[in-house]
Amino acid sequence: MAKPKKTKNKEPRGKNKKIWMTVLVIIVALTITFGIGIAFNLGNIGIRLNNFLAGMPVAGNIFEPIDKEKTPEQLEEERLENTRRMLEQERENLDEWSDNLAAWELQLKTKEEELNQQKDVVEKLQQRLETRLKSIQELVAYYESMDAEDAVNILNNISDNDLVVVILKNMKQQKSSEILAAMDPRKAARLMEIMSAM
Repeated sequence: MAKPKKTKNKEPRGKNKKIWMTVLVIIVALTITFGIGIAFNLGNIGIRLNNFLAGMPVAGNIFEPIDKEKTPEQLEEERLENTRRMLEQERENLDEWSDNLAAWELQLKTKEEELNQQKDVVEKLQQRLETRLKSIQELVAYYESMDAEDAVNILNNISDNDLVVVILKNMKQQKSSEILAAMDPRKAARLMEIMSAM
């Protein structure tokens, strides 16, 4: 006897197809709803989803976190905070400049004191030089008025050859020549060497 053929029940298969179609429609509808919500940021869903995806390990490389939309008060507060930070930075810069200026002022005062001390030293040296010059001029006038022999006798007794040379150089050439001619030739030669080196 032949076995009756089992016929496949087409009804359950059709029912499964309907369930799958319904699930597919629901998934498509949810995807479209989320897409519209994200695109138009309905209920801040776009920002929330973006921030959620930015926190995911792989998706975080693609998505960057977005701040939620801010109220005008929050925006004003943020602007004021930025202005406060900028003013604080400017105040720090000005404080640094002020410190630098104070240091430079101290350096300038120190340099000014050093210059004043050097000026005092230079003035004292100048006074000494003027006194010495006046003294030398008096000596020159004194020796020029003397006879050459008398001048030689006195100049030979001065141990500082540089002083003798200064006196001779400041005399009239004719008088200094007479004195040098009346001197010991060795001493005259030595004085001439010193004169030529000056």
